Amino acid sequence: MMKLVYVLQRRPDVPEAEFYDYWLRAHGPRVRGHAKAIGAKKYVQSHTIDTPANEGLRAPRGMLPPAAGITEVWWDSVDAFKAAYATPEGQAAGADLSADEDKFIDVPNSQVFLTGEHEIFDYTAKRPLGPETIKCTYLLARRDGMTTEACHATWLKDHGPLVRSFADRLNMAKYVQSHTIAPEMNAGFVAGRGLAAPLDGITEVWIADPNAGGEPTEESRKASAALVEDERRFVEMGRSRCFMTKEHVIFDYT
Repeated sequence: MMKLVYVLQRRPDVPEAEFYDYWLRAHGPRVRGHAKAIGAKKYVQSHTIDTPANEGLRAPRGMLPPAAGITEVWWDSVDAFKAAYATPEGQAAGADLSADEDKFIDVPNSQVFLTGEHEIFDYTAKRPLGPETIKCTYLLARRDGMTTEACHATWLKDHGPLVRSFADRLNMAKYVQSHTIAPEMNAGFVAGRGLAAPLDGITEVWIADPNAGGEPTEESRKASAALVEDERRFVEMGRSRCFMTKEHVIFDYT
């Protein structure tokens, strides 16, 4: 499947509580109502949560502050996405959703890009996801001077297995990389909506029970430091973000 990622920034004139409430309770159902017209199979909102862990993730890496949250929408394929939005119904639905987004999203400082998912591991059979589950979301910009292809290859073939080797030490239940694809279409989103330039992908790590790991150990600190050091090989930290979110599945027709 193909996944659209929308990195949301909140409009400064919209209060934070109002922003999250409108996104979840008004905009989410609106997208669900248009799901057939736009051909979407699944839609998830990940709302940024206020936790000291965000600064603990940001500071050692020298990253940007958290975004307000992430929208993810899945289609069967890029062709299915294009076909749905080429219909009168899809175009009307898209226009309606864009107009609604303008009410609460700072569109010029937000980003939209298409991705392909790579599941690195899924240990949810032994660490089931539940109401307490949170997700670490890592918005990745490739290192300056590095090609997209080299960044994606290093991320997938080198860094992915390294993260998997530390999964138990860091209480990880699931890990997915989503690599940016279709650069021409992503450029079209920027031109059409006045969005910020797309990123090179996102990492998502699900922590089934944030309290299960207890206090950090020497082993977990060493594992975290090793991951940060490896990330510097392919990530431009000053243009990337890493923060904790809470998922809200609005619909899943897969």
